[in-house]
Amino acid sequence: MTEKIRNQEFPQVSEQQVSASIVEAPNTEVEKLPDRIILNSVWSGLDRKAGAIIEFTARQLRVRASTWVIATVGLMLMILLLATYAEAMVEGIEPVDDDGDSEDWDEDGYPLGQERKWGTSDWNSAEFPGSGIFIGEDWLNWNQGEHTGNHTYRGNAVITSYTWIGEPPISQNVGWAQVGNLSDCTDYEEEYDLQTGRSCLTSDGDIRFNGIIRVNGTVGVESEKWYQYLEWGEFIGASETPIPKDPRSMYIDEDGFDIDVSTGNTSQGFDDDGDCIRDWDFPTGTPSFSEYIWDEYDYFSPDSNRNGIECDVELVFDNNGNLISIQADELVDEDPSEDEFVLESLHRGFVLAVGKVAFLFLLGIFIPLFLATGLIRDEMASGTMYYLVGKPIHRAEFFVYRILGFMSIAAPYMVALALFVGLVTSFIGPGDSLFRFQDLTVWLIIGITAALVLLAYSTTFSALGVISKRFGIYIAMVMGVWEFIMAFFSLLSSGQSKVAWLSVSHWGLEMVNSAALISWPDSGYYDVIGSGLFNSSVVFSIFWNEPTIAPDSPIASLLVSSFFLLLYIGIWVLIGQSFLGRREID
Repeated sequence: MTEKIRNQEFPQVSEQQVSASIVEAPNTEVEKLPDRIILNSVWSGLDRKAGAIIEFTARQLRVRASTWVIATVGLMLMILLLATYAEAMVEGIEPVDDDGDSEDWDEDGYPLGQERKWGTSDWNSAEFPGSGIFIGEDWLNWNQGEHTGNHTYRGNAVITSYTWIGEPPISQNVGWAQVGNLSDCTDYEEEYDLQTGRSCLTSDGDIRFNGIIRVNGTVGVESEKWYQYLEWGEFIGASETPIPKDPRSMYIDEDGFDIDVSTGNTSQGFDDDGDCIRDWDFPTGTPSFSEYIWDEYDYFSPDSNRNGIECDVELVFDNNGNLISIQADELVDEDPSEDEFVLESLHRGFVLAVGKVAFLFLLGIFIPLFLATGLIRDEMASGTMYYLVGKPIHRAEFFVYRILGFMSIAAPYMVALALFVGLVTSFIGPGDSLFRFQDLTVWLIIGITAALVLLAYSTTFSALGVISKRFGIYIAMVMGVWEFIMAFFSLLSSGQSKVAWLSVSHWGLEMVNSAALISWPDSGYYDVIGSGLFNSSVVFSIFWNEPTIAPDSPIASLLVSSFFLLLYIGIWVLIGQSFLGRREID
């Protein structure tokens, strides 16, 4: 078969036929592909091994039990704080009598505020609204034994003779000596003393009394009885009918704040309950106000702030228009409702306290102390550095990538935790709206600040672990104590201490203070009220300080504080890279 094929004759084909059968390919040029676009970003600078180190670090932290324990403790701490906060917000604030005029010191049933209106003493149960007041004219000197006349007498004395003895006023019998149905004095009463309002017949037939009594006759004291005394005068102001007793609740939260800082007026406030103006209308038949003797007369002044305006509140501003103090006249705006101020002040104080103490001090220090100190040190001790460090990754770069791996876990945790607390407090916080949107700015900045502080401490503690594998953790603990001291030092000094400027905590506090001023522009007002007029609410004043860098520009203060934190982080990154690059791996 093969031979047949080989010897088979094929038809002859001419050259023209061959040329005609050839189809020329079209003359097309292949377009050149465009050059690859290289993104100029931070992430383009991380090669595969850098990304692997970051992922390796994050995976290490995710599988560690200590990571989950610390994260759970932080979450439980926030839940506990939120539970306490929610309970306070739901229950509200029990009304507080800030000026004390609901008290009834003499227990006569009339509160101090009502007795002030009537000009009677709240330290003498014999004086109360409508009871009248004894106005003394004269008294027995030490060498006088008796006095004769038609008077109202007050004392502990003896009536030796009389033409008549009057009855006490209809509305008043407290403190008056009762002379109806006189009984004989007991041996004790004869020899010693009588109770107030008591009277009795002595063995000599005289009338001994202790209290107030109307007599036309001769009244005296016994020289051997040192406790006896006698004065006489006039009893005025007794009401024809008993005066109803005001409820004590009427004198709680009765004089609220009448201040509007935005107006810029220096003289504000109003005496809602009238205990400074004291122009009350008295019932018909009672003496005029000027006839009453005020216990407070010697020290009360309607212009105690000495601005020339009686019964007002003086607002003092600095040259930049910032409120620096509030000076109220006595008994003006002195008893506001706790719901008007204290709840809002407590809410803001809670936000700042949690942001500064819980996020910046506790979580900000302890998370890197336990998780970041060994980022490099542990790998050096275990020998895995041989496999992790190599070309094209330099040791200095390895330090940065390990920190980035740690922050890829820690930073989202801090920000998410801050936003979680912020959402809860914004829903249940005080206010007329359903949700406090302005608070989200504070919480977002708290979360970012906590992440920056966390980065600063983790860089510091990790570098210390590189510098000294043996003592690095102890040095880190000492630095943690230093930061705690500087944090509270900064709080107590209102951020004015220059020594505290050397700490991370100070700049973190500055960022939180700036955030508070951005979200709550009236923070200065609440600070002055909380530490001045309203002594029942100082939580906000304790935890808020005006930014020290740029008090008039919280945004500028926020940026400057962020710059110093980033500068601090950069310095410790260079220190850590330098020591890691020169250190022998065991």
